[in-house]
Amino acid sequence: MRVRDADTRSHRLPRALLAGTVLALSTLGLSAVAQAQTTVNLARAPSGHLLIPVSLNESEPQTFILDTGASNTAIAQPVAEGIGFVSQWERYDLVQSLNARFDAERYPIERLYLPGLDPVAVNSVIIPVPSEHPLPVAGLLGADAISADRYEINVDTLQLILETGNALHPDGQIERRGLLIGEAQLRRRSSPIHVIIDTGSSHTLINRQLRRHLFDAGVQFNINVAVTGIEDEEPEEARPVLLRQLQIGGLCVDQSPALQSDLDVFDALGWADEPAMVIGMDTLRHARIRVDRTSGVFEISGTTEDTQCNGDRVQMPGL
Repeated sequence: MRVRDADTRSHRLPRALLAGTVLALSTLGLSAVAQAQTTVNLARAPSGHLLIPVSLNESEPQTFILDTGASNTAIAQPVAEGIGFVSQWERYDLVQSLNARFDAERYPIERLYLPGLDPVAVNSVIIPVPSEHPLPVAGLLGADAISADRYEINVDTLQLILETGNALHPDGQIERRGLLIGEAQLRRRSSPIHVIIDTGSSHTLINRQLRRHLFDAGVQFNINVAVTGIEDEEPEEARPVLLRQLQIGGLCVDQSPALQSDLDVFDALGWADEPAMVIGMDTLRHARIRVDRTSGVFEISGTTEDTQCNGDRVQMPGL
């Protein structure tokens, strides 16, 4: 979907900011500045999202969602306007949300600060939102804002640890935009399922193909849930299911709630005709994710006795 009228571009965002991912369809640029190991403390939103304080240029810290499903940092338009952004539609790009692809303006941030770290430069995506709307967060912190070659997200202890050790178990790949792509397994299903690890999504989402292929997809309730993403004209209906014995890498979850919805993001990742899921914060609440850019892989493990796998790890072929 391509929207060019500035008035129609701005009416859905406040809900969308807490609803999902921004996949910027551009080349990921990483800073080469080396840093000592540093721990950044996170907070947990009622939605389950991980919150992190971020300063833009010389602004006071503002709350962003730490989003592994976003290759580029995205900033709400009123926040960007506070540091000098003026909407002129001279620089824009095609970006992907959960439900749609759309044009969004870009704005370079020369100095983005995380607590205790040197600044990085990012070419941010501007999220249109009316200035009169209250903002739940200032934006989404994407992969381009983390300069470390290796880092770890511990959802249980609410920590982002930069410059950690190597990933000992390659459980998935870091694709060209910085997204974390892997494979998972479910009870009674021997073939693997495509997954993206997305801390920007509060819910785990599965597509229709996965539901069809499951022998026991879970419990269906007699309700529908609306799933929205940035710039969605209409929310997509979603059907709640309960997934059983989900495993990805070293993370095992006996029962995992999920929503089945045919979202545009599955098409964007090339998974429209294959069983696939977006693993969100309802499944990741007791997870540790170690990202190793030097080898192009990530490792994921459970942090509690109930979520640590006892058997072999699920691993993508070729890793």
